[in-house]
Amino acid sequence: VWMEPVPETRLERPRITPDLARRRFVIEQPLRGECPEGLIVEAVLSEAQGTVARAEIASDGLPSATLELAVPDNRVTLWSIENPHLYNIRLRLLGEDRAVVDEAESYAGLRSVRIRGKAVLLNDRPVFQRLVLDQGYYPDGLMTAPSDEALIHDIQLAQEAGFNGARLHQKVFEERFLYHADRMGYIVWGEFADWG
Repeated sequence: VWMEPVPETRLERPRITPDLARRRFVIEQPLRGECPEGLIVEAVLSEAQGTVARAEIASDGLPSATLELAVPDNRVTLWSIENPHLYNIRLRLLGEDRAVVDEAESYAGLRSVRIRGKAVLLNDRPVFQRLVLDQGYYPDGLMTAPSDEALIHDIQLAQEAGFNGARLHQKVFEERFLYHADRMGYIVWGEFADWG
C-alpha cells in the first residue's frame, strides 16, 4: 500500500508518449480538483548533462493540458537494448504567482515500436526477442517483491541466461519493475490492455 498526502488541486498520472519521428515527447497531463484559470502546467526534460527542453501551458480552467517537449538534434539519444538511455521529466503545477501547487517526477525513453509483417521493430530496426515468461513470484513475498534489489536480481538473472526481455504473466507487476526494466535495456510485454 502506498499513501501520500496530495493537494486538493493536483497533477494526476500523466501519459507520456515518445514521438521518434518528430524527436519529441507528448505529455497529456490530467488535473484533479478545482482548476481555476491562471494555473500553469510546466514540464522540464533533463538528463545528467542538464536541461534538454522545457514547455509550459496555461490550464485555462480545463481538467487537462497537453505539452510537447522537443529534443534538440544534438541531445537526441535513442533508448535501445544496448543503450537504455532515459530522460528525466519534472512536472509542476504552478499558481498565478508561479508558486508550486503540486509537482511530480517521471522518466521516458525516446523510442519507437512497431510491427512489420512478423518482425518487431525497435527504432525501425528488427529486434529478435528472447523472452522469458515471468510470473513474478517471490518466496518471501509471494506476488510482491520484497525490495527493488529483488526486482533487479530477476532481470539480471534473465539477462545472464541470454534473455533480452520478459512476457509478464497473470498479474500486474510493480511499476518499479517496469522502471528497472527500462533502465536495464530489458523488453517487457504484458497481458494487460493499459498499464497507465
